[in-house]
Amino acid sequence: MRILVLNYEYPPLGGGGGVAAANISEEMARLGHHVDYVTSHFQGLERRETVGGVRIFREPVAGRKDYQTASILSMLSFPAAAIRRARALRREADYDIIHTHFAIPTGPAGYILSKLWRKPHVVSIYGGDIYDPSKKYSPHRQPVLKLAVKRVLNQASAVVAESRDLLERTISIYHPKRPPLRIPLGFKAPQFAPAGRAELGLEDGIIYAIAVSRLVTRKGYPDLLAALAQCRSRQLRLLIAGDGPEGPRLREICAELGISDRVRFLGQVSEEQKYQYLSNADMFALATHHEGYGIVYQEAMHCGLPIVTTNVGGQTDFLAHGDNALLCSPGDVAGLAASLDRLADDESQRTQMGSRNRAEIKKYMIDEVVRQYLVLFDEQVARRRS
Repeated sequence: MRILVLNYEYPPLGGGGGVAAANISEEMARLGHHVDYVTSHFQGLERRETVGGVRIFREPVAGRKDYQTASILSMLSFPAAAIRRARALRREADYDIIHTHFAIPTGPAGYILSKLWRKPHVVSIYGGDIYDPSKKYSPHRQPVLKLAVKRVLNQASAVVAESRDLLERTISIYHPKRPPLRIPLGFKAPQFAPAGRAELGLEDGIIYAIAVSRLVTRKGYPDLLAALAQCRSRQLRLLIAGDGPEGPRLREICAELGISDRVRFLGQVSEEQKYQYLSNADMFALATHHEGYGIVYQEAMHCGLPIVTTNVGGQTDFLAHGDNALLCSPGDVAGLAASLDRLADDESQRTQMGSRNRAEIKKYMIDEVVRQYLVLFDEQVARRRS
């Protein structure tokens, strides 16, 4: 099968949606399918390369300022750039199906190409393209964006939501003609060189909580920092891996709360460094306001970490309070602090939850997820041909 993938982000640009799309595409290529992936270019990245059997085409966009976040201008300019590249690629050979990641900003490109070529169009939605409670310009709050999302969803041959939470929100907010399907994000086991605490500048005898994500409003870092300040355990420290627009403000909050010596900002780290830090931490913590799915939780699960986080979002598909995680409501600083203290004080519970997470993550490996996608693709291609 020849598959055209459209996504305005591909690692190292963006967050979990780019990682998920890359994993899916590479597994399809490994199984013998031809996959072309059109995405955004940014300084320092190759315009053309092949990664894991997938041909990557990075197209220039206007106004992209950093790796972590896309500007409004860059998102607005991506569909036209993607359409130009896709039409040029199709001169080599036709595609069987178009797979678009994110209803906006990528969706309109898939919409137009599917109409031009009369090809099936599968749209995978990830969260912020449908619902982001931390943003005033979230599509569910803006009539023009809401209409654009609804039109993309209604035109698509099939819509795939990554979690029950996202599926239910899509139905209740956008009322699509066809209900979305649910296929979780696939986890791809990493390869990385082991490293000890000393190599990473971490101390023995200290309990480390680690958070990994872009530093954006939706991740709720002020709540997490406030919770750390309330914790009884003085041996508890917080590692924050990632970068983003909220970084300077978060450092200011640490100073205001008097916890600068207990928080270490690691900045943007490589995939190998990320897993090295995860493997040396004692727990994973994030105070996110909402997650479409939360692939970072699965990365922590793979490393055998118990998890402290919130109970709203796609992570509730695979995190259960008291079993492999401690969950509280978004904004519940006292609840977060109590959960952090509870795990900091109880090594046995940390070990038990971590062991359950190592077992649970095996249910979400990439091969099973891609099998579900390929069954869907075959159905859509056969339906269009008939």
